[in-house]
Amino acid sequence: MPRIFAIAYSLMCYAVGVATLVYLICFIGNLYVPVSINTASAYSPELSGPSAIIWNVALVAAWGAQHTFMASPGFKGWWTKIVPASIERSTYLLSVAAMTAVLVLLWVPMNDVLWAASEPMLRNVLLGVYLFGWVVVLLATFLINHFHLFGLQQAYQGIGDTEGKGASFKTPFLYKIVRHPMMTGMLISLWAASDLTVGRLVLNIAMTVYIWIGIHYEEKTLVADLGEQYTAYQKTTPSVIPGVKI
Repeated sequence: MPRIFAIAYSLMCYAVGVATLVYLICFIGNLYVPVSINTASAYSPELSGPSAIIWNVALVAAWGAQHTFMASPGFKGWWTKIVPASIERSTYLLSVAAMTAVLVLLWVPMNDVLWAASEPMLRNVLLGVYLFGWVVVLLATFLINHFHLFGLQQAYQGIGDTEGKGASFKTPFLYKIVRHPMMTGMLISLWAASDLTVGRLVLNIAMTVYIWIGIHYEEKTLVADLGEQYTAYQKTTPSVIPGVKI
């Protein structure tokens, strides 16, 4: 594949991926978007009660399964026989964006309020914590290699996603506090809700379960790739909660 095409494709996937992430942040936080966790799209099925809960949990499960399955070494080994290795990560990012669109468009709002912050100051604080969690996620990507994580480096250099893993292992800043700061940031954002509806609670629980499952499989891959280097890191650094060795 010509490198210029790979670079253009990766930039397009990056733009779509970033736009989708921004929309997901607004979707979960119910912020400034026409379709949100509390506002149905035209494609959302008319469900309620247990049926809506099961449907929404299934959407999150499908979203999480796509993330984990497409990132697995076995799938990537097969997939790169079809898709050039240099754009494999970008294609993964595009697939994540598509699956996120499915989640957003088919989500069934459940707007019974379980808890709501009535004080404007508290609402602003919780909004600040929500956005802070996503800042942690973004910062964590730059601390390792944002452009490799999002596929731009592979396309520019014409390399595969798995090259040089052992040599690139490092634990800067947040990675000295927890092994998965991106997941820490997501958990902070998920649970910083100024209005906790049934739908938000279902999303929070389902996403939290996915995060722990995803970490389990990611750690198996990291141990396989990095061996004793990573197992020593596991022994000294908590997974997602600072000070809690799990």
